This record gives sequence, C-alpha cells and structure tokens, in this order.
Amino acid sequence: MTIEEKGYWVALSMAPGIGPKRFQKILYFFGRAEEAWQASPEVWQRLVGSKLAEGFSAFRRSVDPRAVVEDLAKKRMKFVCSCEAEYPRLLSQIYDPPPVLYYKGEIKAEDSIAVAIVGSRSASPGGLLVAEELARDLAAAGVTVISGLARGIDSAAHRGALSDPAGRTIAVLGSGLDRIYPPENSRLAEKIMERGALCTEYPPGTAPLARNFPARNRIISGLALGVTVVEAAADSGSLITVDFALEQGREVFAVPGGINRKRSKGTNRLIKEGAFLVESVEDILPVLALHRPRPTAEETVTAQGGDSPVEKEILFALTEEEYHIDMLVRLTGYSPGEISAALILMEMKGIVSQIAPGIYRKCK
Repeated sequence: MTIEEKGYWVALSMAPGIGPKRFQKILYFFGRAEEAWQASPEVWQRLVGSKLAEGFSAFRRSVDPRAVVEDLAKKRMKFVCSCEAEYPRLLSQIYDPPPVLYYKGEIKAEDSIAVAIVGSRSASPGGLLVAEELARDLAAAGVTVISGLARGIDSAAHRGALSDPAGRTIAVLGSGLDRIYPPENSRLAEKIMERGALCTEYPPGTAPLARNFPARNRIISGLALGVTVVEAAADSGSLITVDFALEQGREVFAVPGGINRKRSKGTNRLIKEGAFLVESVEDILPVLALHRPRPTAEETVTAQGGDSPVEKEILFALTEEEYHIDMLVRLTGYSPGEISAALILMEMKGIVSQIAPGIYRKCK
C-alpha cells in the first residue's frame, strides 16, 4: 500500500457516519480508498443514501488526506491499516476490525500471544491484588496483557504486566491517543508505551465519550486469545467485553468471589454459564495451549514441524486444503483458544500462513 493510498484510507475512515462495517462495504464497492474518496456525489448517493453522501461531500472539502498523515507524524502517532501485514493478526479475524488502528509505542508480532484482563473500576483491594498477580505471571510466561487503562482492575493489570522485567502490555483507549482517560493514568500510559503500546480506533482529538467504550471493548477481546474477568457486578461493562469474546470465538475466564459480594455477581454467573474458573495463571495457560514461554527468535527459525498434539492435528487437516479457523476447530475438536494460539506459533515458525482473515494453509 502506497503512502498516498494510506492517506486516503485514514481520511475515509475518519468521515462522519462511516464505521468499520460501512467502511468495508465502501471499500468492497470501490476497490481502493482513493477511488472512494474521489467518486462523484451521485455515486455516493446511490451507495449510502443522500444524507450520508452530503455529509461526506462536506467532510471531503475540509480534509486533505496527505495533511492527515503528516499531522499524525508530527504528533508521533503511528497507524496501521487493516489490510497491512503489520496489522494485529487476531484483530484482523474479528467481524468488524477497525479500518485503522492508531498507536503509540510498539506492537510486535509476539503480542498475538495475549490475554485480556478486565473488571470493575471500583475494585476491592483483594481484586486489585489478584489482577496484578495474574498479569505479572502471564507476562512472566511470555504472554502480553491486554486491558483498557480504566481505573481499577484495568490499571492493576497493566501495572502487574510491567512489574515483570520483560513484561509487555497493550492498553486500548476509548478516545484519541492525545486524550488519555482517566487523566490520572497519564504516567501509567507513558510506562505502557515503553514496553507495549497504547492503541485506539479513534483519531486524534476524539474525547473519551461514554458511547465509545462499548465499541472499544471488542478490540480488547479481539487482540487476545482469551478474556479474564476479575470482579464484575451483574451489570458490569466488563461483561460487554465477554459478549464480544464469545462472539469472536475467544476463551472466557473468571475469578470467583464471595456469594454475598456485589462485585462477584457477574464473575460467579460467568462461571455458572461455562467460563473457566481461575485461581492462578495455571488455570489459563493450559486452556490456551500456552504451556511454555513464547519461542525465541532462534527457536522460531529452527522449528520445522508441529511440536504439540494440536499443531499436529492442524497440519493433518491442512494437508491438502486451506481452512478457516472455525473449520479447524470443528475438524480437530480443540477449542478456539487452543487453535488460535497454535496457529500463531505455527505462523511464527513458518509452518502455516494466513492467506485471508482467519483462513490458513500449510506452507510448502
């Protein structure tokens, strides 16, 4: 993708009324973002209706795609488009991935081996301690911790991951990168950028409006192999993240709590409904087939074949066909989390390749 096309892609994604699903529809129709940007109002009207077409025409007159990219560079904000190889692999598999992911810091390939930790903003001291310990132990096992930089459990999860000397963590914002929320987490955000990233689908200047956060939650779950909930009331916003996780085929974990505690109503219900009960990181890693730390660069280069039973099953299934991850789940009998984790490791080893979102084939 040329820098010019990337500029049109970013500018198009910023247009009012064009969310991820509509963006995909527009791009499918035109083929390229530049073609969509330069199309006549009549064509736009036939595609999206007169009201949205008029709004886009007004937006287009006020925005220069090249200036948008230059402004991001001046603000030291990076971005990656959903069609690029650098786009997070797990996130590319969800139903409505953000067309553009803005970030500060660094998102690495190994960050695909990730677990999200979410929970109550008004967490108890015990809940905060559990979140920190789980995040620290996940980080020590080579797992990137994903959360939302919110008060309470989210902040504890980020701090726990950073407490490991090599720990990595990614915070997903419900605002622009220049609008850190809550503001008291500005210092924590700086630390996260040193060993991970802040990311968002919202362009610079976007305020942390309440309506942004439910959509933000699909990115938290989309970046992870599984979601762990630590303290959540029956109506907690964390349960929205769980809904997205289930929709995306991710595993769900929950830390149990006292039956009389309001903050435990949501987590206990999740366990009753089938979520994995978590007392330590050992209740998470085996479910995701993460029995050992992330492979080193040397191991990635030298590995030649399927090392684990799940990898061998995947290779057998892909002998003569290419399959979507959902079909591999059905063919092998392993869980979505186990298949996703194995595919990530196999991609790193060069055993399989992703030829389209969620579709894999065996490398020759």
